[in-house]
Amino acid sequence: MFTHMTISPFLKQCFVTATICMNVLSNGASYGFPAVLLPQLKLPDSTIPITKSEESWIASVVTVAMLVGNLTMPLIMDVLGRRKATFLIMVPITVAWITMIFATNVQLILFARVMQGLSFGQVVPIRAVIIGEYTSPKNRGAFLTTATVAQTIGIFLVHLLGSLMTWQSTALICLMFTAISFVMTFFIPESPSWLASKGRYEECKKHFRKLRGDGEEAELNELIQARMEHNSKERSITFRSGLEIVRKVEFYMPILLFLHVTLMAYVAGGMNLAVYGTTIVSLIMGPDVDAHFWLVVIDVLRIVANIVAVYYMKMCLRRTVTFSTGGLCLLVHVAIVAYVILVKNGIATYDWVWIPAVLLNLQCFAVSLGILPITCVLAGEVFPLAYRSIGISVGMAIATVFHFLILKTFPYLIPTVGIEGAYGIYACAILYCLIVIYFTMPETKGRTLQQIEDSMKGMGKQSKNSDNTKSPTPTCCI
Repeated sequence: MFTHMTISPFLKQCFVTATICMNVLSNGASYGFPAVLLPQLKLPDSTIPITKSEESWIASVVTVAMLVGNLTMPLIMDVLGRRKATFLIMVPITVAWITMIFATNVQLILFARVMQGLSFGQVVPIRAVIIGEYTSPKNRGAFLTTATVAQTIGIFLVHLLGSLMTWQSTALICLMFTAISFVMTFFIPESPSWLASKGRYEECKKHFRKLRGDGEEAELNELIQARMEHNSKERSITFRSGLEIVRKVEFYMPILLFLHVTLMAYVAGGMNLAVYGTTIVSLIMGPDVDAHFWLVVIDVLRIVANIVAVYYMKMCLRRTVTFSTGGLCLLVHVAIVAYVILVKNGIATYDWVWIPAVLLNLQCFAVSLGILPITCVLAGEVFPLAYRSIGISVGMAIATVFHFLILKTFPYLIPTVGIEGAYGIYACAILYCLIVIYFTMPETKGRTLQQIEDSMKGMGKQSKNSDNTKSPTPTCCI
């Protein structure tokens, strides 16, 4: 574990974030792996030939397994703690990469994809919980955004490696990221919030000060006082008490908000561009363009935008980030619909390639700069400690259903309503999500998790107007 005297709190929080992000990077690579795997399996000399049906299952089975991962995460985090849970969730991704390296048939590949989905479903909730609980309010948004950066880099790296070597060699390199994260996890402490929830207050103080130093005692006192009050009232969960929990505004409101933010991220194109990127590029820019070249351009822009997002999230209010990037993405969707309609009616031509190129890159920029990062940030901030694990997991489980449906329906939307119809439907969904978010999203920047929790209960009216809600003066940039 960290030594208290030699490493600054900021560097300790950087190390914790890097530990989680290394595992997120490996899982991001697993998400983008079909773009490497499937083209090689379809080559004439492939040792594992696949059918169309097998190809679709290899691509989509990961979303079903993600649902299982989401639902198992609350129990794991609450019973074992955040640190031990981090070790445990590395098991399925390790099994997945090793199985992929030595796979000799489609069945083993499908098993590996199930393990990848299970791990991805587990890592999404825990990355938000750990980074949210371990880091200071002034840098928490930026730290949470780095998880999205790591996922994007993982997708990019697997695409790059897959263009240079076999899918087995690519899987071997991706395994190394998990191995590095495993070693780094030995050096991080347990979550102070989890220790407080278990009544281990002295350990909570010790670990909190290791992570934050001695300058955030007010937040530590808030945390312990709130957990003491909650633990003294805690009773065994019955059916009736379970219904009481579900009716609590601090339980259902964060889930409602998170679902709409996540739905907006999916319909905004973040997932579709990663999975169906070449198809989308060809349909919008024209059949004669080099779709693979433009997909690489979009991948590079995605990484740049994610890196810029770390600073953007640190400097701007959460609502500013959400509505600026969400509004930009909505306008881009409408512009793409208009452009494709003009082309199909002969008013515009595919020779005007710079127009769709700019629009697609703006779409990617908006999604990567704010829409995707804000989902991870809110997951780490708006859920109260008592229901944090279950709340994030329930939200992610339902969001995974959205994810599956959007990926599954996109190939059927194209022949039915065309790419312009699909983008029109997604534009309507983005507008709906922005309206709901406007009325349900509190401003969380610069506030402690306990202050956010109190405001979600309707108890934080005074703290909303306190200095803690103001954007803190940046002391460092990550």
